[in-house]
Amino acid sequence: MIKSELFFAIILTSHFLIGQVKNDSPSVQDLDFFTGKWEVTLEIYDTHNPNTDPIFVEKGYQVSEYELNYKGIPMFVTTRGYLEIVEADEKRKHLMGRTREFQESIRYGKFESSFERIGLYSNWPASGIETMTYDSTSRMFIIRGNLNVQNNMLERYVDTYSFNEDYTYFERTNIANFSDMPITEYNLTLKGTGRKVMD
Repeated sequence: MIKSELFFAIILTSHFLIGQVKNDSPSVQDLDFFTGKWEVTLEIYDTHNPNTDPIFVEKGYQVSEYELNYKGIPMFVTTRGYLEIVEADEKRKHLMGRTREFQESIRYGKFESSFERIGLYSNWPASGIETMTYDSTSRMFIIRGNLNVQNNMLERYVDTYSFNEDYTYFERTNIANFSDMPITEYNLTLKGTGRKVMD
């Protein structure tokens, strides 16, 4: 009798522990605060010429929402955005008014044991393939990725989002390294902000 009670207790404990592990596993629902509509501003810099002014500024919006259900549970947060160039340096005045769209989908990848983001851009003929960490203590996304660029070069980058305490505002910084730069040199490519305007 004692053996069967002990066996039953072990089974119950095992199920409880497995349940605890599942509940503690990251999921895209951890990023619920990111859903909604955001007004965004992006300053774009010349990565090869650090410590210079932005070459142009984009303004627009992005909307993030859940997508692609599995057993009734969304597996992705997808962000779709629309941006327009509103300021440009003398060399790029011809770009004023140019618009572009983008789509970025985030999921938790169990094989990679990290969040993953895939980026598609209407103005760029390549896709961003990225891994992402979310630190709830510092309220930050840290995204590392690669993007193919012209002349068979590769852009490696780190894209950081820092959120305020109530997750209604973020500051974003992107630093990058190109194949024709020293491998340890990462320069500013983008600075931006986002302000939530609708849940």
